[in-house]
Amino acid sequence: MNNAESDRGVLGRAFTLLDALVSHSDGVGLSWIAHSCGVPKTTAYRLLRQLEALGAVQRCDGLYRVGSNLFRLGQAWEPYPRLLSAARRPLDVLAAATKASAVLTVRSHGGVMIAAASPVRVEDALLLRPGCAVPEGVELVMAPVLAPTGRNVGMVGTVSRDHPQPGFVSEIARAVSAALR
Repeated sequence: MNNAESDRGVLGRAFTLLDALVSHSDGVGLSWIAHSCGVPKTTAYRLLRQLEALGAVQRCDGLYRVGSNLFRLGQAWEPYPRLLSAARRPLDVLAAATKASAVLTVRSHGGVMIAAASPVRVEDALLLRPGCAVPEGVELVMAPVLAPTGRNVGMVGTVSRDHPQPGFVSEIARAVSAALR
């Protein structure tokens, strides 16, 4: 194995550990992380120590969780230039008008991820967190957001519990698309 392959393996394992930490904001122990990620405990320990030194992982009372440096780096992420800022106000308008939580979703690494949300219900604030996948069982009324080139760069939607309003969702998606021009 050459250095590039070795580095990719190490980085891949490090990201596997980070992915495991994402869903446990209260922190988890070394044994749990190693077992859930399928890596030897010594490997998990070594990688977590390196990630901790970089601020990517935080350790407190023997438990590991995502570190502040990942939060800082994540703040710079944009799924498409200006998309997040263009969607913020329209999502709030959509949520207020429909009385249903509104989201902007984007494709990411073969899945769909919430990029922004305007939750209406307290439960939705926990379920519809930016950076997370749309939870199973949550049904959304969606409309595409298009870049000036016509490429789909995201979807605007509302949780369809009671009275979905697909026409208004489409109108909001068009407004976000227009703001990207």
